[in-house]
Amino acid sequence: RGSVRRKGLALASSSSSRSERAMPWALQESAKTDSRFASLLRERLGADARVADLVVASFAAAVCDEGVGSNADVWGATLRDTCLECGLEDELPEIFYDLIASLQRHGVVIDVKVPVPPLAVGTHVLALLEEDGLYHEVVVKAVLDSVVAPPAPKQKRETAAQQTAEMRRYRVLFTEWCKPQELAEDLVVNIEIVVDDDDDESRGEGVCKMCIRSSPIFFHHLIPRETHGKYIRARSLPSGVEGAPTRIFLATYGMLLCRPCHTHVHRVGSNDELAETLSAPSKILAHPAVQIFLAWRIVR
Repeated sequence: RGSVRRKGLALASSSSSRSERAMPWALQESAKTDSRFASLLRERLGADARVADLVVASFAAAVCDEGVGSNADVWGATLRDTCLECGLEDELPEIFYDLIASLQRHGVVIDVKVPVPPLAVGTHVLALLEEDGLYHEVVVKAVLDSVVAPPAPKQKRETAAQQTAEMRRYRVLFTEWCKPQELAEDLVVNIEIVVDDDDDESRGEGVCKMCIRSSPIFFHHLIPRETHGKYIRARSLPSGVEGAPTRIFLATYGMLLCRPCHTHVHRVGSNDELAETLSAPSKILAHPAVQIFLAWRIVR
């Protein structure tokens, strides 16, 4: 039966536990971050102290009320509207996009993470078998107590709370051999999860361009939507992509995939990595992790 080598299945890296999922951005509201925000407004837009403080307070309310998600374009437009409402002169949109990027670098705009529900007992997934280091089909038999996960190397400068993220554990049964095993959740892959970046609406029945199966298909943006603003502002596209850095082109540049293949592509790398290195169908199909996944998918 088909299996997937652990070495070949490259999951998207993250500094957080897989028990958490990145959610829309939020403002980190404190005296320190408010002061840094106001300072950037004075430096970049020439706001006086009173207006800068007014923008900080008004922007926090606008972000909260409007639920602007994690789209840099929307955050930039909201900041621009707020500045205009507070009496500042209009600027080029790029000025406000750059301000949002600066706020992220200074920890004023942060990612919000919420717990992800555990896999339900009875869910069929893939898991790593101790004996051969390969992924095989399993069924979840129990959700066990969480354990403290060791910090990743890039977490060295993070807070102690961030360094002691909890890792959920599962008891699974390998269906091919009826073998039980306990595993940390980072060794369990649920290929049926729908990725959040792309369209969640099926385009109807069709043939997946990866596994060549007939099934409901979904549109995969070869340049993920989260990165569109960056390329529009830079007026350029990733190397090898032929087209114009416009919203129309970026919205229609993609391929049709079944849900498992679509999900797996997003597990291979972050949205930025997908845009820079896997922005063409041929590049996706040539990726080692994709080839190993397809070897399992096609014989399943």
